[in-house]
Amino acid sequence: MRLTEQNVKEVIVDASMQKAVFIFFYMNAPECEKAGTALRSAISDNNAYLSLVEADVSEPVGQAIAGQLGLQSVPTVVVMKNGRPVDALQGDEIIEKLQETIQKYMPSEGDMLLKAALAEVEKGNISGALVKAKEAYSIDSKNLEYKHFYAQLCIKDKQLEKAHELLDNAGREEQEMQEYKDLISALALADQAADSPALKELEAKFAADPENTDIVTSYAAALAEAGKKGKALEILFNLLQKDLSNAEVKKTFLDLLNTMQGDPLQKEYRRKLYTIMY
Repeated sequence: MRLTEQNVKEVIVDASMQKAVFIFFYMNAPECEKAGTALRSAISDNNAYLSLVEADVSEPVGQAIAGQLGLQSVPTVVVMKNGRPVDALQGDEIIEKLQETIQKYMPSEGDMLLKAALAEVEKGNISGALVKAKEAYSIDSKNLEYKHFYAQLCIKDKQLEKAHELLDNAGREEQEMQEYKDLISALALADQAADSPALKELEAKFAADPENTDIVTSYAAALAEAGKKGKALEILFNLLQKDLSNAEVKKTFLDLLNTMQGDPLQKEYRRKLYTIMY
């Protein structure tokens, strides 16, 4: 995009609030032409994370902005973020260090997955969001933003066992974070809701008669609804091991697996099922 007197605020100040703006200061000279070609090739007009603005210093607006930034020569690239200059390349550096500089202002793979997960949440697709959030967390398990967002989705999807796994062994610094405290409160409420009188009653019936198909399937369904899918799969599979022909138990087991897209337990118990089937 070419810098003009009319678009200075829009393409430099306003745009830099959303993404990194690379301002290329140039004049009609061979060294500037080479740098401009490299920049245009590396930063396309539809780049969601970077913007390229070309400022001709032979024009008053380009000269004025260059003067405000204290530039002494061209070609020069100044990177703007949040309305302020944060980086600069001059002369041969533009071509030599361009890719390195671009990478500094591009989101990481984990950040892009997190953004994709947020988009899935906005569409109401919590299962899809969980898959993306889990991928981001697996890339960088020390990133607390990834971890907390993943835990938040687990609580929302009633995957309480996984939420506890993520949150129960936090370090002191993490425990002091307000976001962590909010998640622990949400998890405590979810645990309380899951530990209902109806579930306790089914648990007692199951303890008294663990091979009764109606009791087992009802208890497993209640466990899954309470976010205890691992335990639900375990009791269903134990019964299938004894009687693989039990159609009701097998259907409940497979229905539950089908709700666990992206959960490692899904692969684990499908593999176990195939083992006893074949």
